[in-house]
Amino acid sequence: MMKKGLLLAGLILAGGAFAAANLDPILFRPQIQEEPTLNQMSGYDLESDFSFEKFLDNKHPFSNKKYEPTDLQAVNSDFTFNNARKFQLRKKASEQFADMAWHFWDENKGKRLSINSAYRSFSFQEILRKGCSANHCAEAGTSEHQAGLALDLGVNGRTLDQKSLTWLKENAHKRGFHQTYQKGENIDGKKIEPWHWRYVGNKLATELFEKKMSFAERFYIKNLDTPHI
Repeated sequence: MMKKGLLLAGLILAGGAFAAANLDPILFRPQIQEEPTLNQMSGYDLESDFSFEKFLDNKHPFSNKKYEPTDLQAVNSDFTFNNARKFQLRKKASEQFADMAWHFWDENKGKRLSINSAYRSFSFQEILRKGCSANHCAEAGTSEHQAGLALDLGVNGRTLDQKSLTWLKENAHKRGFHQTYQKGENIDGKKIEPWHWRYVGNKLATELFEKKMSFAERFYIKNLDTPHI
């Protein structure tokens, strides 16, 4: 009888301890998952000014609006129609463009890409913007040209013909380049610009190519944000 009493008392004590533990607001506080950050969601650094993947538009300017890349260099290529060395890009973008220019020449019967614009400083972009509409020219502090990653291209000193544009659309991602403004104002915030190509790195450029998405399209879908227009 005494053993049964001790057993019953033990069960009551154990049950009480279990109940108390379950009611303890500290021990059993639900684990709240933090919202993933932008970089966790995307796998890319879309925020840092120096990142090759930095996303830029009017709502997402450089954190330092007068940002200037520290690794600018002349584009060193003998396979552009005009003198590539008059133009500057960041080192990696410059090297990859030079490689792309050679492949373009080799695969297009000697046609050569022309560079019409590359790196532009904050002050240059500020002057340019004054004579240009918002849906065509970026505000100073938001331009991919200021990042030292973008070029405006032609071919043989003229605008891109359809065959040359098709080649770029099918091959530029292999060297990390992407046509930023390809879907129009409602998606990209700018008119379609077939000449504007921006270095984002091979991984992101290939992802955008395979998904048939523009950079803005991917950015706003991933962030469940509203367009920048």
